Amino acid sequence: MSTRIAAIATLAAFLGAAATATADETFKARLTGAQEVPAVTDQGTTAKFEIQFNRDLTAGEFTLSVDSGIRVTQAHLHCAPVGVNGPIIIWLAGIPPLQATPNNGWDVDGKWVTNTTVTNDNIVNTTCGSNLAQIAEAMAQGRVYANVHSVAKPGGVARGQIETNHH
Repeated sequence: MSTRIAAIATLAAFLGAAATATADETFKARLTGAQEVPAVTDQGTTAKFEIQFNRDLTAGEFTLSVDSGIRVTQAHLHCAPVGVNGPIIIWLAGIPPLQATPNNGWDVDGKWVTNTTVTNDNIVNTTCGSNLAQIAEAMAQGRVYANVHSVAKPGGVARGQIETNHH
């Protein structure tokens, strides 16, 4: 019986280690309208998000590129698994705290927000963690998604679950 418990404990430790964020790890997401909840099928918007955290997981540099030249109003990270809407945890662009949005949005095509750094101070909701190390862990577990909003789709035009990009 003790061998069986030890095997289960070893397996649990292995599975836990498999979903652990590591320093200098890059996370990425491919955003589409089909991943929105509910799905957005009439816009054809796609986007890419990538973030790399520093060694001590206190800062992350990200790039967000949006295709299709849509009128973007805001973008942020949310805490929720695939198929579930969750609260905003970090603003990436748009309505303050970062920058004001023009009434008709930004006409973007390609890179929109690049080489921007987030820190613990950018966390606006602690549902997925109160610091970037905890948020990186939530990303490794598939509990964070990136979302882009537009004038036509204020609830979200493209969404993508953040995944690890092992290198």
